[in-house]
Amino acid sequence: MSKSNELSFGSPNHQPELDPKHTHEATHVYNQPGADCQDAHSGHNHGALGAHVHVAGAKLKWAFFATFFILAVEVVGGGVANSLALLSDAGHVLTDVAALGLAWFAAVQAQKSPTLSKTFGYHRTGILAALANSLTLIIIAFVILYEAIRRFQNPQSVESTIMCLSAGVGLIVNLAIAFSLRGGEDNLNVRSALLHVLGDAAASAGVISGAVIMQFTSWYVIDPIISVLIALMIAWNAWKIVKVTIHILMEGAPTSFEYDRLLAYVRILPGAKDIHDLHVWSMTPERVALSCHLVVDPEGSLERSTEIIKQLKQYLLEEFGISHTTIEVEIAQCGCTALLCNETLWKKH
Repeated sequence: MSKSNELSFGSPNHQPELDPKHTHEATHVYNQPGADCQDAHSGHNHGALGAHVHVAGAKLKWAFFATFFILAVEVVGGGVANSLALLSDAGHVLTDVAALGLAWFAAVQAQKSPTLSKTFGYHRTGILAALANSLTLIIIAFVILYEAIRRFQNPQSVESTIMCLSAGVGLIVNLAIAFSLRGGEDNLNVRSALLHVLGDAAASAGVISGAVIMQFTSWYVIDPIISVLIALMIAWNAWKIVKVTIHILMEGAPTSFEYDRLLAYVRILPGAKDIHDLHVWSMTPERVALSCHLVVDPEGSLERSTEIIKQLKQYLLEEFGISHTTIEVEIAQCGCTALLCNETLWKKH
C-alpha cells in the first residue's frame, strides 16, 4: 500500500454495546488499489433522544399554561395592591411565558428530520430560544431596577394582604411546575425553564415575606428592596444561560471533555501512532460530535485500522458520551501535525 493512499473512516459498521441507539455509523474507503469508492451507512437511530425531546416538549407545554395562569393572578393582584414587587414578579413571569412558549416551540422543532439545507436538523432551535429568553430577562431586570429606584425616592403604600395572597398562588403553582420539570435538566431548554420557575418561586416567597413585614410595620420601602433583589436574581441566572448558549453556538467543546485522556488512550492502542486536527463541538448539551485525523502504522492492515476505529469510538462513547464521530485514518501524516489545526479547516484550494 502506497503511503500516499489515505483511508477515511466515518464510523465503522459496528454497534457499541453501551448504547446502540445513540450510535452514528458509516464507513468510507477511498483510493484503495483495485477498489472503487464505497459508501456504507447504517444505524441512524435517534429513538432515545427523540423520546427525550418529546418528553421535554410535553413538560414545557404544561409549564407554559400553568405559568400563564400565574401571570394573570399576579398582574391583577399587583395592580390592585399597588405593589411594585408583585408587578416585578409578574414581569418576570411574563418573560417566563414567552420563554416557555419559545422553548416548547423549539422542542417541537428539534424533532424534525435533517434536510439537505439543515444537515444537523433543527436541534439548535432550542439553543437560540434559550439565548433569546435570557437576553430578554436581562432587559426586564434593568427595567425593574429603574422602577425600583423611583420607588425608593417616593415610597408608596401597598395592600399587603392582596399582595401576599397573589404571591402565595404564584409560589404554589411554581413549585408544582418545578416538580414536573424534574429529571429533564439535561435539555438546555428544560434547564432554562426550570431556572425561570425556581426564580419565580423564590421571588414569590420574597414577596410574601415582604408583604408580612409591611402588614405589621407599614415599612413600604421593603417593596422596592424586594424588587431589586428579584431583578438581580433574574439577571444573574439569565447571564449563566447566555454564557452556555454562546459557548455552544461558538462550537465550544463540552467542559467535561479531557484532551489528555484521549491522547493517552490513543497512544496505548496497538497500531495507532497519534491524532491531530481534532475538533469537538456541542450541537446541544446532549448531542456532541467529534472529528479527527488518526495516524496508524503504515505496515498495518485495513482490518487492523478498522478495529482501531471501533475501539476508539467505543472509548469516546463510554468515557465522554460522544456518539457522532468522524475519524480520518492516515498512514502518512498530513501537513498539519498540531492537535488543534486550523490549516485543514480554512485552507483555500
